[in-house]
Amino acid sequence: MILKRVLPTPRWLPAMDMSKSRTLRVVLYALLIFLAGAITGAFVAPRIGRTFIRPPNVREMSHHMMERLESGLQLTPQQAAQIKPIIERTTADLEEIHSATTHRVQKRVAETNREISAILTPEQQKKFAQMEEEHRKRMRYHHPFAEPPGPTTPPPVP
Repeated sequence: MILKRVLPTPRWLPAMDMSKSRTLRVVLYALLIFLAGAITGAFVAPRIGRTFIRPPNVREMSHHMMERLESGLQLTPQQAAQIKPIIERTTADLEEIHSATTHRVQKRVAETNREISAILTPEQQKKFAQMEEEHRKRMRYHHPFAEPPGPTTPPPVP
């Protein structure tokens, strides 16, 4: 019987295999963590955005503007007292302009819908009304701070 001498496996060989599998596991874990974060972000971000990200109201805008001017220009109390009513008046005007513009847009959309509806068949009018309702719901979901839409559903044509 011939005895073969078995050479011991070099120490670096198993370590190399272990290193490759460890590297593969690390990459796989990193990929899973990235995917979990992306999925979570896709579901959570819109809800958080609607909760925390909103346009400022008039009081917040005027307060922010005053703080910025006072800190940036080192206004005296007399100057701040003179500037504050100007800023408050301007922010109120801007809010009024925004509201009026929103109402104009809604009115124009309603007009357009009425004109389109007049051309459609009764069956198409029903479908058009459904489409517009779905659009309003989507807009409410994606733009929750927009003013409530006016009557954009086309009235039935006799």
